[in-house]
Amino acid sequence: MFRTLRSIALLGCLLGSVGCQGQPPAAPRIQKGDYGAILRYLQSRIPQDMARQNVAGLSIALVNGQELIWARGFGLADKAHGVPVTPNTAFRAGGIAKLLTATAALQLVEQQRLGLDVPIQQTLSEFHVRSRFHPDQDAADRDITLRRLLSHQSGLPSEHLRDLHSTFAMGLMPMRMSGVWLSSPPGSQVAYSNLGYALVGAAIERSTGKSFEAQLQYSVLKPLEMNQSSFIGTGAVTGYRAMGYQDGSASSDAQVRDLAAGGLWASPKDLGHYVNMLFAQGQYKGKRLLSARSIDTMFTQQNTGNALDFDCQMGLGWFLAPCGDEPVGAGVRTYQHSGGGDDFAAQLTLLPDQQLAVIIMANDSNAEDLVARLATDALRLMLQAQTGKSVCGDGCEAPNHGLKLRHVPAAIDRKRLAGFYATAWGVLRIRDEKERLFGELAGFDFELLRDEQGWLRAQKRVLGLWFKDLGELGRVQLDMVTVQGRQLLTARSHGQRIAIGERIDPPPLPQAWADTIGTYQVLNTHEPDAPLTGISVRLEQGFLVIRGQLHDEPLTDYILLPVDNAHAVLAGNGYGLGDTVSRQINGLSASGYAFKRTHSPHPPLNL
Repeated sequence: MFRTLRSIALLGCLLGSVGCQGQPPAAPRIQKGDYGAILRYLQSRIPQDMARQNVAGLSIALVNGQELIWARGFGLADKAHGVPVTPNTAFRAGGIAKLLTATAALQLVEQQRLGLDVPIQQTLSEFHVRSRFHPDQDAADRDITLRRLLSHQSGLPSEHLRDLHSTFAMGLMPMRMSGVWLSSPPGSQVAYSNLGYALVGAAIERSTGKSFEAQLQYSVLKPLEMNQSSFIGTGAVTGYRAMGYQDGSASSDAQVRDLAAGGLWASPKDLGHYVNMLFAQGQYKGKRLLSARSIDTMFTQQNTGNALDFDCQMGLGWFLAPCGDEPVGAGVRTYQHSGGGDDFAAQLTLLPDQQLAVIIMANDSNAEDLVARLATDALRLMLQAQTGKSVCGDGCEAPNHGLKLRHVPAAIDRKRLAGFYATAWGVLRIRDEKERLFGELAGFDFELLRDEQGWLRAQKRVLGLWFKDLGELGRVQLDMVTVQGRQLLTARSHGQRIAIGERIDPPPLPQAWADTIGTYQVLNTHEPDAPLTGISVRLEQGFLVIRGQLHDEPLTDYILLPVDNAHAVLAGNGYGLGDTVSRQINGLSASGYAFKRTHSPHPPLNL
């Protein structure tokens, strides 16, 4: 909910240039068994990539089965004090924390302290939800199970923004979140939820009687000899923790409230031990952490039959497909999870059939694309060393996208496509103008043309004279399809189809919600790192559009759809969408915050 424009920096990169990175050194041809050539190439390439992206520090680990092939640090963990990154330097792992949380939860399932398919309310009795999808609220509570929480199918909101950087105990989270509105029907689609994993963490604490950190150290981190890893605190233990940087400047190193969702500190070398355990079907150095059956369950697709998920496959914690990212190779099964934020980027990708893995972590938000690209390229080189054969994702020759073959959509096509689309990045506006089709998202403008296969592609005119290649965005194929009565804008990227937005038609606007137009400030919060300080609501072409504010920085726009006189939802499905906004006396509430009106074009109605 209410993403910053920084969080969609990749869109700006793709829309603004052929690519935000220069080209890395040409990869060598790797002979079978020649891992040394891979290491020499990466040692040359990585510093160049870091310099282009202004990334202070990076650490990488390569795993082959039970062997840690290589672990190496590059650059600085702390620029001000000149502290270098070593293989033992710990970075914020972000969402990769969920993999260890899922592992700890499955251990408790094996011990019959938790149940995968029983309501989480049996463990967290004080937690209940409100639902507009269930006539019976008790049925809604029964639908929130551990399996659905671990596979992001619980229907819970993605975040609870208030006190996001607080230090209150995880065990209080179920009570604080009790009564939250579901954003989507449980079991109907994957919608990434940090809030859901916070509840898993609370269930782990409740079922063991230990703090989350103590339980994870006992059951996962210490048995795996992950000696630089923990879920405690910020960077207070500076001896082995990297300082985070945001666009090159040192960050505030804010506390993470939802430790189970994103509070892990770890090194790639430590995470390599975790991968060793997975490849050994639950064992590490003769110690069994999980049964082979639990490992298989973790890597079994949980969202089969969810039409809204298209080609994105979800396990327990793990993404079992690239979900639109470039694959390592055709037909090569790939499991992965990334982690990021304002000051770190990380990715763990493994090939289960070949038992190869790459873990990369960096201490700057600018590194997200670098980390993802480097992980894919390193795995391709490792596959070459294992098989002696070249590997690439979309065929070994670069596709010819042929700008000259693209054409303006026909008039009936433009009319069908023009409209407002709700996406996780904000409102995408597609307009039919001067017999051409244009798009605008978060301030980025582009033209949409049909390619030779009939898909839409983004392209940009410069000075009205020639077309500019938009890099990867220009290679993503877009179109609208109807699924379960919903008009979805989908993308086909690297042969996979994913949903990126939903077309929304202007709804009837009750007077009570028309009266909410104005600006609002957050009430009763003293958070030093608050993710939100205010909101505004305006009317645009028949839609209520809500926009967050973070001090002087405007956040992205979302469409607000009234449900009744007291409640409205952020239109669409996916991260941050479907969340409920409620009317209060002279204000609004959303994601735990209360907002007081500061300006209105007309006097408000009373509830």
